[in-house]
Amino acid sequence: MKTLSVHPLKTCLLLLLSVAAFGAFAQPIAEDEIMDARRAKLNEVAFALNGTCQYFENQLLTPAECKSAIGMKIKFPELFQASEKEEGIGFATYVLTILIPKGEKDLALSLPQMYSSYRLWANGKVIAENGVVGKTIDECKPQWRPQTVSFQIQSDTLSLVLQIANFHHAKGGIKESIYLGKPSLMNFKRSVAVISKSVESLALFLIGIFFLFIYLVRHRDKATIYFSLLALTWAVRSVFSNIYLFISYFPDFNWNAMVRIEYLTLYLTMIWAILFLTNLFTRETNLLIKYALVLSNALFILFTVSSEPRIFTQGLKIYLVASGVLLAYGAYVIIHAWLNERVGSGLLTITIVLGLNIFGYDIFVYQGFSSYDPVIFSAGYVVIFSLMGIALASYVSMIKTKPSKSSSLSYEDLYKNN
Repeated sequence: MKTLSVHPLKTCLLLLLSVAAFGAFAQPIAEDEIMDARRAKLNEVAFALNGTCQYFENQLLTPAECKSAIGMKIKFPELFQASEKEEGIGFATYVLTILIPKGEKDLALSLPQMYSSYRLWANGKVIAENGVVGKTIDECKPQWRPQTVSFQIQSDTLSLVLQIANFHHAKGGIKESIYLGKPSLMNFKRSVAVISKSVESLALFLIGIFFLFIYLVRHRDKATIYFSLLALTWAVRSVFSNIYLFISYFPDFNWNAMVRIEYLTLYLTMIWAILFLTNLFTRETNLLIKYALVLSNALFILFTVSSEPRIFTQGLKIYLVASGVLLAYGAYVIIHAWLNERVGSGLLTITIVLGLNIFGYDIFVYQGFSSYDPVIFSAGYVVIFSLMGIALASYVSMIKTKPSKSSSLSYEDLYKNN
């Protein structure tokens, strides 16, 4: 049977859009200790607070205490500096100085997830907190709740004092940029992020429920139930990662449970993806590789369930390699199926190209090389799952594909007029 056709122009367009997305977030980094935003149009473009700051290791200082303390200059944003203590564990204070355009009084900051609790002052006033900062594990309470906060200043200089403490995660400090802008702009960006993530979660949930219904009442095909579980699992993960939308509505939700859900849904997604592809294209599947990949993810699940977040979060770097192997094998299976003209493999070829770009972008964001853009993530995943759903619908004959016209002369063609 013929696969659905793939237009090479569409594939190239997806690649170009993904590459262009990386450059959209690049901003120059200030080299001195003062970040200059005086020429920034804060009502049009958010200003990234990337530069240098004063850093006070193993100290939780108030704005008044910072004036007499001696710190060191480091790049910002930055995770905790390596020390004799366990990596990522400890506490510190960051001090940033930003020159503001004259006359700007109403400002807002977009604050990302930090590891793993913080308190922020702006010109001497506390404007934001996540969890409880402390100098011991008993004093500290972690929380991941990215937010946008508005405030007013009465001068042309903005001084930010940021306390961060971490005793619960493999990382400590701040990895992603803080953005400065006018409240209208920053609140709009926050609304876009919330809407994008909500649409992504709802779309994936509906796709998952639809194919679950198809499996129960029409097609008892394993590929259908695995795809349903894949979409439903990612729908859950989408609100427990990146902007942590679930925590925005339930801020007191247990942090340990939240991190476990974030990691477990990642591993489960990979298992469902392996089983979906290998059941869809059985002839292109190597059973040894299939079960090796499933087993490796099952081991990560066991590790996550049986250990503390401070321990199992250390394994994410290793897992990124494993997930890269999984994507490479998935690409091999799909392309092989495409060459063999399996039904639905054409759409899945586009899916794997888009998926590799989104995955690469995700790695860039995780490593701090690029800023998180919710529209790119959400739109990308909705398109990926939609294409996969259409490919599956073709496979189970919910969508009839036209058979290809053979160029060979058949017996019927030769004698139909005789």
